[in-house]
Amino acid sequence: MDIKRWDYQLEIAENKNICLNFYKFSVISKEIASVAVAGQFCMIGFEKVFLRRPLSIYSTDKKTNTVSFLYKVVGKGTDILSTLPVGEKLKVLGPLGQGYNLDIKENIKPVLVAGGTGIASIHFLATSLKVKGSLYYGVRKKEELMCLDELKKTGWEIFISTEDGSYGYKGFITDLLQKQIKQESVIYVCGPTPMMKKVTDIAKGKNISGYASLEQKMACGTGVCQGCAVKINNVYKMTCKDGPVFSINDISFE
Repeated sequence: MDIKRWDYQLEIAENKNICLNFYKFSVISKEIASVAVAGQFCMIGFEKVFLRRPLSIYSTDKKTNTVSFLYKVVGKGTDILSTLPVGEKLKVLGPLGQGYNLDIKENIKPVLVAGGTGIASIHFLATSLKVKGSLYYGVRKKEELMCLDELKKTGWEIFISTEDGSYGYKGFITDLLQKQIKQESVIYVCGPTPMMKKVTDIAKGKNISGYASLEQKMACGTGVCQGCAVKINNVYKMTCKDGPVFSINDISFE
């Protein structure tokens, strides 16, 4: 589908640490908030960095025109972003990419799976789907769990795992998913590539359809630089333009 995009100078309305080295920030944009759909992202630029950073949209509020994002401080760019105060201007290009398919067949249960900052994309999806189901969320330790109170308000049945057993199920979230998922489901997943590959293997093994939002490094966000190519049905596609959401049956994890 043809998606309108805006490239604006927007002021930070909120930028706060939510746990460990994870942050949440918001901007006010009626244009983005009114049209963004779950699975889309924006390219965020600011002073002292050359390339913009792609960030999945965590939530939108059409009443206040608020658009929120989650990010993890992993390098110089995100470290600078974490220090920017309310009122600082950002270059925001978006919304970009193709979102999740929200059309769920009757008697099919949606199953959402998130790992790490993949919870941003999955949270937006959880608040967008009309049919509620199960949400699986895995991290290494409880200190990395983000926005639990907000997740509980979505009305979904939530399952949480930590690799060290400090909260919820001890182990990988994919182990819990494999034990509990039923065939009458559709899977949506976003997170680290190894986790998404495992979820895809589970889905294919049980003949379950679904969608994955891929996380790739991006320079432009519009398909021009062709730096985020992925193999889809043995043909290379651009994650930023053709995705980031693809059918799990079409993705070739190599």
